[in-house]
Amino acid sequence: MASLLRGYLYLAALATPLVLSVHSVVSWDFAMAIVPGWHATIFAPYFVAGAIYSGVAMVITLLVPIRKLFHLEDLITVITSKISPSSAAHRHDRGYAYCVEYFTAWFGGHAAERAAFWYRAFGPSGGRAGR
Repeated sequence: MASLLRGYLYLAALATPLVLSVHSVVSWDFAMAIVPGWHATIFAPYFVAGAIYSGVAMVITLLVPIRKLFHLEDLITVITSKISPSSAAHRHDRGYAYCVEYFTAWFGGHAAERAAFWYRAFGPSGGRAGR
């Protein structure tokens, strides 16, 4: 049992830097684009936080049917109650990243970027829904 736990620890120690580097490099690929709204330095932590958030969501999504299928309601309820605060924390990280995006678009001084974010928020109708 101890060797199995040691193996998990080694795998986590190898996988964590790999996940961080892959998501950072992919985000920098997007950040190097000249498309308005995509060239920001916030993308590396934004992508890593998104990967963690989606990973936690995937684990919760898989645990819900497993607990019914294998009759593990007591055990998995405890596990999901410990995972849920992590999900809430990552949700707030994503919300902060969204706010930073709008802040940098509005105060950045680039007219094209400001227009792109304005269009994203209000669309072609200029904030008038249904017209």
